[in-house]
Amino acid sequence: MNTPSTTTADQAYQKLRDLLIDGELRPGQKVAQLKLARRFQCSPAPVVEAMRRLESEGLLVKQPRKMATVRKLSMADLEGLYMVREGLETVTARLCALRISESQIKTLQQLNKSYEAAMVIRDHSESGRLDITIHKLIAQAAQCPLLAEELDRLLLIECTAGQSSKNSYKQSTRNAHRALIRAIADRDEDSAQYLMKKHIQSGYQEVLLMMQAGAG
Repeated sequence: MNTPSTTTADQAYQKLRDLLIDGELRPGQKVAQLKLARRFQCSPAPVVEAMRRLESEGLLVKQPRKMATVRKLSMADLEGLYMVREGLETVTARLCALRISESQIKTLQQLNKSYEAAMVIRDHSESGRLDITIHKLIAQAAQCPLLAEELDRLLLIECTAGQSSKNSYKQSTRNAHRALIRAIADRDEDSAQYLMKKHIQSGYQEVLLMMQAGAG
């Protein structure tokens, strides 16, 4: 049974996580325990626990004087993140094609339609959210909780570092999603694995070009 302090800490963790997902806390931004405690209307102790949890997940970086900063991805971080994502997601795509239910296939297809609609009107926030939701559903349908949990953490790190695929409005990106979801719906595990690998590699190249352009 959860104690009141644990429940409050869980709530603080979720609220802080939401601030990261919504982009209210940006890469490199300072996060102060006392300010969060006032905002969440709780004592500092649950906030401390929530921040430690997010630090252990790689989303926050501990600083002196009860402070932390939102993690900011370097080029090396980005390379490592996509290498791990490629390994995880090719496995989840293969397992998904083997294990996904018919209702999950329909949900995946509907999510992709919404994703494409958001891309057409260049709704960066919505298309980014839906892209992450699609990848998470594929991992969930693979029925391997540890893979899904780790991917969720990596996607959140990428999202909070501001390097999600929200900048990708190319027809090739839409085609990649369509082909991947078609392979999953056809339960073609070999094609699903290959297409996911190419999709992640392409995403890395696009984000890398975006970061290099920003640095220039």
